[in-house]
Amino acid sequence: MYIHTHHYMIFVMGHLGCFVATVVLSLASSSDATLIFDATHVKVITGESLALNCGVEQDFRHCVWENDRGNIFQVEDVHTGFHHGMRAPEDLTNNQCGIIIDSVSNEDLGEWRCTVHLPGRSLTGSRRVEITEAEECLGSFLRLGGECYYFHEDSAMNWQDARDYCRSLGSLADLAVVNDCHQLSLIWNHILMYYETTWHWIGGNDKEEEGSFYFVDGSAVPEGTPFWRPGAPESDGDCLNLSEKHGYFNDYPCDNVAPFICQQLSEQYV
Repeated sequence: MYIHTHHYMIFVMGHLGCFVATVVLSLASSSDATLIFDATHVKVITGESLALNCGVEQDFRHCVWENDRGNIFQVEDVHTGFHHGMRAPEDLTNNQCGIIIDSVSNEDLGEWRCTVHLPGRSLTGSRRVEITEAEECLGSFLRLGGECYYFHEDSAMNWQDARDYCRSLGSLADLAVVNDCHQLSLIWNHILMYYETTWHWIGGNDKEEEGSFYFVDGSAVPEGTPFWRPGAPESDGDCLNLSEKHGYFNDYPCDNVAPFICQQLSEQYV
């Protein structure tokens, strides 16, 4: 199928607001195209929203999502509101083919595949969606997505003191492990809605080896887009935070003080 070049006006989130950008879907060479996709399986609770991110570092013809039921959703249709209960993400930067399901149901279980069609070839990524039962959060924690978090805003602490405070909240508590795009989006949107916009400590550092960041549970901190802000890390600090401007990962000196985010981790990390 041949598709002409189109121009679409989209809203892209900027610092405390939106600005208008133009995305050109052209028929340029696709030999160096790279898919930007989070293939991590995601667990959500029935009724919650789900962000499925997908982008490409190249102009492209069009893109579609397909689920295990054989349902096919052309992204242009989703973004224009054609499919009830589905919409475009607020931030389409490197996420031109992303979609949001407003309320997840059992029908949304299984693999979701994003296919980006370029001249002469296509790129595909898949992600499995699983429904999980809501576990009880610790007393001071609240649920976002499939995880329980505590946002400590009353006082600022350095990274180690913040971690000690989190661990004092319960045997499964620690500084937050944010290794999923969906959870990162939920956390940042929660901060924007309810708290003063400032940077927050989370549970990552590169104290063992400069430039190699790991979370407190031993898992590697994801690299690059869409987690780290452009140009980061800058080797000016060993501890991980969410930046105050855009909610990206950033490295700061561990002795700096800030609010922080705790998480109720699973038993396998304890």
